Amino acid sequence: MPDQRALLLGRLASAIDGVADVASRLGPPATQAKAPAPPPPPLESVGRPWTLAAAMEPVASPIVESGAQPGGSLLSRPPEPPPPLEHHRSRIPLAVIGSSFLVLVLIAAIAGRLIGAGAPVQAPARPTQQISLTGIRPVASAPAGAGTLPATQVSFPARTSVVDIEVNSGGAAGQAPVHIVVTLGQPEQTVIQNDYVLSQSGATVIPLTPPGGNFAPGEYEVTITYKGALLGSTAFAVH
Repeated sequence: MPDQRALLLGRLASAIDGVADVASRLGPPATQAKAPAPPPPPLESVGRPWTLAAAMEPVASPIVESGAQPGGSLLSRPPEPPPPLEHHRSRIPLAVIGSSFLVLVLIAAIAGRLIGAGAPVQAPARPTQQISLTGIRPVASAPAGAGTLPATQVSFPARTSVVDIEVNSGGAAGQAPVHIVVTLGQPEQTVIQNDYVLSQSGATVIPLTPPGGNFAPGEYEVTITYKGALLGSTAFAVH
C-alpha cells in the first residue's frame, strides 16, 4: 500500500507538471514591459522546500472585509458641481436692461399722449385781415370838453392847417397800423402818407397835417388800406 500511494503521488505530480508546462505554452507571451511584478512569497513559504505533500495542501484565501467593496473610494467621492453657466449669466443683465428701456419708452409715449390730449386747444388768433371800417368822414374841430361828437365837414377854408377825419372800426381794430394816403387833384398828387393805429374804442379821430403847413386849395381824397387791401375812403375840399 505505501508503494502504491507513493506511485500515485508521483504520477499526480508528473501530471501537474505537464499541465503547467502546457498552460505556459498556450498562454500569450509575456513581455517585460507589461508583465506585472510577481507578488512576494508568503512568510510561511520562505525557506520551505517543495514537496508533493506541500503542493497538495489547500491554499488559504484572504478574508475580504464585508464593509470594503471594490470601487468604494470612487462611490464615496462627492459628485463634482456642474460648470458655471457663464454665457447665461452674461445674458441676464443685458435682457434686464433691454426690457427696462422698452418699458421706459412705452411709459414716455403714453404720458406724451395723455398730456397732449389733456392740453387745452388754443383758438387761432383772429387774423388782422378782418379789420373793417364802418365809417370815414372829415369832421370839424369840436370844442374842448364839449362832450359831443363833431359834425361832418367836407369843405374847409383856405390856409387850413389841420383836417380831422373820424374812423369808425367797430372796436375790432387796434391790432396793427393802417395806412392812410391823402392825394390832391387829377392827376393825383400825394400829400400825406402815414401809418396810424386805430383805437380799441371803435372811434378814432386822426388829424391830417400837410408837410407844407397849410392845405392848398383843391379837391382831396383820403384812402385807408391794410396790407394792400382797401378798407375805406372819403373826400374833402379846401377853397
